[in-house]
Order: sequence, then C-alpha cells, then structure tokens
Amino acid sequence: MNLSKLIHEFILSLIESGILLGSLGATSFANVAHSAFSSGLVFTRISLSYFVSNADSVAAAQLLVYVGAINVLIVSAVMVTEKPMRSGSTTRGVGYFTASGACGVLFLALVNTISNTKWFDISFVNQSETLSAGKPTIDSHQLGYKLLSEFLVPFELLSILLLVALVGAINPARDGDTITTDKKSSSSSSRNNSPFF
Repeated sequence: MNLSKLIHEFILSLIESGILLGSLGATSFANVAHSAFSSGLVFTRISLSYFVSNADSVAAAQLLVYVGAINVLIVSAVMVTEKPMRSGSTTRGVGYFTASGACGVLFLALVNTISNTKWFDISFVNQSETLSAGKPTIDSHQLGYKLLSEFLVPFELLSILLLVALVGAINPARDGDTITTDKKSSSSSSRNNSPFF
C-alpha cells in the first residue's frame, strides 16, 4: 500500500491499539475460551500491521500459521478440556509481583526502543558493502523455492508431529476428568443409598 505518512501512522496506531486491547483481553478474561479468541484477534491485528507495512508475504504467513493453525489448535484444546473457567483464587504471592515487575521492565525497554528508532529511512544492510565483500546473497525467491522443494517433507512431518502431540496431551486430560467425575458420582450415590441419611 502506498499511503501518505500521516495516514500510514494513523492506521498503524489503530491496529496497535487493537493489539494492546486484545492482549489485555487475552490475559484478563476469566473464561479461557474468550482468552483464546482474544489471542486470535491479536494474531489477526499483527498480520494487518504487516500488511500495512508492505510485507504481504509475512502477513499471509502470519494469518496461515498463527491464526489458521496455532490459534485454532488453542481454541479446540480449550473447548475439548471442558474447563472454561479459571479457579476463583485471588491470592497474589511473590511470583505474581516478580512477574509483574519483569513485565514492567520489559515494557519500558520496548517503549524506549520504539521511541528511539527511526522507522522511516531504515537501511540495515549497506548494499555496496555486501557486494564488495563477495558474500552470497539469498533473496525471498530462493528461500521460497527451498521451503517448497527441499524442506517441504520435514515441515509437513513437523506439523503432523505437533498435531499428534496436542491430541496426545488432550486425551490424558479428558481421561483424568472422567475418572474424577466417576469417583465423585460413585461416592455421592453411595452416600445417598446409606440408611443413615
């Protein structure tokens, strides 16, 4: 997209505010399913920020990998476990304050980095130094060809392995829930059948 600098910054600020609100929703919703859907909103907004920044292939990869695969797996894992609500415990220990302090320090470091970076006119690599050094350069066409020819089978095997690991993690969780539910129901039925009640 070729937009003026002011419109570009306005659209990016809208997208980034959506990322911030979605991140807050993903961490603060009591319902885990709502948190998973909120993380999907964050992944979608991140892909929109790549699209606005003229990185169409990265935006498409973000949509396919994170929204289309990872977030769908997270949502399906949350839906299958049948425990959408978090525990009602509101105690805050040392770990809570340690994690809050670490997040605050990381947030300040990111704000400092973002404010001190010149986002327009960035040139990370000097082309004359690269050509004079005689180093081989790899462009996106070569990378795409390698991913879709030599590394296609390992990539697909890795995705199947991740799917099997997720299904393997869900099944023991469901079996454990059924065992505890059966124990509770059998103990309550034995109490109801006793002559003392």
